[in-house]
Amino acid sequence: MLQGRNSIQGWRVFTTLGLILLLFSVVAARYYWLMVINHETYNKRANANYIRAVPITAARGIIFDRNNNILVDNSPAYSVAVIPVEVKKYPESLNRLGEIMDVSLDLIEKRIKQNQRGRFAPAIIFSRVPFEKISRLQEGRLELPGVTYSIEPIRSYPEQAEMSHLLGYTREIDQDYLNRVKTDDNDYEPGDEVGWKGLEKTYEAELHGSRGYRYMEVNALGQEIGENENRPPIHPIPGNDLRLTIDLNFQNIVSEAIGDSSGAIIIINYKSGEILTYLSQPGYESSVLSGRIKEEVWAELINNPKTPLYDRVVQGLYPPGSVLKLVAATYLFENEKEQAEYRCTGKLKWGNREFGCWKKVGHGKIKLMEAIEQSCNVYFFNSIEEIGLENWSLLCKNYGFGENTGIDIYGEKDGTVPDEHYMDGRYGKNNWTKGNLLNMVIGQGDVLVTPIQLAQYAAIIANKGIKFEPHLVKEVIYHSGRIKFINQKNSEQVVNVSDETWQKIHEGMRLVVNGKKGTAKSARQKKMTVYGKTGTSQNTQGEDHAWFIGFIDNPDLPIAWAVLLENGGSGGGKAAPLMGKILGKLGKNM
Repeated sequence: MLQGRNSIQGWRVFTTLGLILLLFSVVAARYYWLMVINHETYNKRANANYIRAVPITAARGIIFDRNNNILVDNSPAYSVAVIPVEVKKYPESLNRLGEIMDVSLDLIEKRIKQNQRGRFAPAIIFSRVPFEKISRLQEGRLELPGVTYSIEPIRSYPEQAEMSHLLGYTREIDQDYLNRVKTDDNDYEPGDEVGWKGLEKTYEAELHGSRGYRYMEVNALGQEIGENENRPPIHPIPGNDLRLTIDLNFQNIVSEAIGDSSGAIIIINYKSGEILTYLSQPGYESSVLSGRIKEEVWAELINNPKTPLYDRVVQGLYPPGSVLKLVAATYLFENEKEQAEYRCTGKLKWGNREFGCWKKVGHGKIKLMEAIEQSCNVYFFNSIEEIGLENWSLLCKNYGFGENTGIDIYGEKDGTVPDEHYMDGRYGKNNWTKGNLLNMVIGQGDVLVTPIQLAQYAAIIANKGIKFEPHLVKEVIYHSGRIKFINQKNSEQVVNVSDETWQKIHEGMRLVVNGKKGTAKSARQKKMTVYGKTGTSQNTQGEDHAWFIGFIDNPDLPIAWAVLLENGGSGGGKAAPLMGKILGKLGKNM
């Protein structure tokens, strides 16, 4: 019996020891799991309770003109953020914040939800906060657990020249944008500002920069008590700078010249494709639209009948008027048709319709060179049947119409160059007539162009058929000053005609400005020979639009241009004098 009891007791001992050993093994395994395998995860969670990673916004790259004048810079401004996990514990903090900022609690909670990126990470809810508000936050900091503020760089515009459509503006990132750039290595977070329009948008990847972090110790109330000595800050990397092709002096001259008129002026170096001026008028204040836009400001802009948000340079589609006659002239000169003579009586009758010339009494007997100089519609009405729609359309496309120029800015429209396929699709096969062609050859009817296309057209003519892609950025520069990228465009021969043809086209354009009967005599200059072509395009919603394109043959200043004055009347009466005034001021600097 004694042996039996000892045997049972021994079994119990082994069983107990086994259970104890098993329990210790489980505890040890769990300890190993927590402290070794998942050490980093739980260490971060623990640190998050007393160490706060405060993001430091990287300054966006600076934008300069070609002569290193600063066009867009950064200025310091205050932003206010909250720590979601802390304000949840102290909801009275948000009520007090709403009182100081003079906004509703609902708005604050909405912005927290929009910009939250974690329970412990600061969510920016107010940007560009006035110093007076920051002072009140500082005074009441004991009543505001979980609320913090910091200084961040925001966009500033030291120059007052009108360049809003060119430069664009930044805007607070939205969820749509975040979803598009959601990758492991992207540097975007809710509350960030991103390029929204203009060059700010086109070159966002260059301008953006990389954020930094400083690590702050916080107390049980979520208040920062100082930087953590064991975690050195990560310094932000500023964005790359842009040096533009724009000449600020030129931009100021054209901005002053156009005044309050609506329209566009582009001046381009036809030997490089560099754009020296880019003006769409009217514009807007980039600083007003940067960051978080006030609803009343946005409503005022979008309801403005002058459409200041509309970039006329690349988005505006207009009939080009008589400036397009040089396309037909190119074909006629190249095919030795310039000696053909037509009588202009002020109109041409076709079927039951009459197509008028701008000169109601007519030009009398006239040849091609005179028709260019005097911009005779009737001459070109007669020539289109000789040219044919397909030949004319192909030459228009060679000149760059009907497609993007490739300029480095978003939103460019293609325009319309009708051919037989287009006309059949719009009007039905055999349902369009010669009357349509008469309108198109003088730049009316179905043909539509943008001002940048007409500037490129003038540059191609000046360069005898050679095209350089128009561009606005000359160089991309690292913040250290080292050049990352130089924008040098290759040339391409896009209009292949003889040198003799180019000489004749140039002579026709010289006569437009310098001839006795030229339509652009008001653009004539003493210090330079000006070549040009006027145009007046019909506008069904008001007064006609005025055009003037041209160039000067000067090796030190090889410029071509396009001027558009919306509702300006005639090209010879308004657009040419305006460019003459601009050239006069430029000539003083030559």
